Parts: sequence; structure tokens; C-alpha cells
Amino acid sequence: MTKETFTLTEAAEYLNTSTETLEELIDTGAMPAGRIGKAYVLHIADLREYLRAEIERQTAERRDYARRIAAGQMARSERPAIKTASGAARTKYGRRNKLPALPALDA
Repeated sequence: MTKETFTLTEAAEYLNTSTETLEELIDTGAMPAGRIGKAYVLHIADLREYLRAEIERQTAERRDYARRIAAGQMARSERPAIKTASGAARTKYGRRNKLPALPALDA
């Protein structure tokens, strides 16, 4: 029988990314997941759908850049980095595990 659901760790391994990156995707709603008790559960179909959509989006972006470079509308050196969903999450919400700003202690 084929496994239908993954834990956070298994899903991160399947996507070849870290659990922190996957949690960022879940937190921003880019990756559907549910909590059963304290642990996230992700469905294999959702992982495949996300992966397929992300590959198609990034490929289309690269093709657009290549077309614009070939047409002389931009130089190869002007080509920006391909944006990823996890990078967008970091930009919008900041990195995980930031230390909180604490008031100074009076000695």
C-alpha cells in the first residue's frame, strides 16, 4: 500500500528542503497541511501539486528572461534571481527563530 500522508520531516525530505523552510510555506499558506495533535500532516497529492506548480512557475520565469535577453530588452547580467515561495515568505514575515527584543534589565 502506498503511503498517502507524510510528517513534516518526511515531506521536507521528499521536497529536498529543510523542515524550517517547509514550516514557512505552511505558515504562509503556500503549502496545505493539517495538524493532528501537535504534528503537521501533509498529503502526498498536495506535495506533488505544489512541486509541479513551483517548477512550472520558475520555468516560465526563466523562459521569459531568456526571451527578453534574446530580444535585446535586457542584458544577461540584469537577470534577477528566480523567486521562490519560501523566499517570499522570509521577505514578508522575516526569518524564523529571531530573538525577541527584550527590555534591558536594571542591575
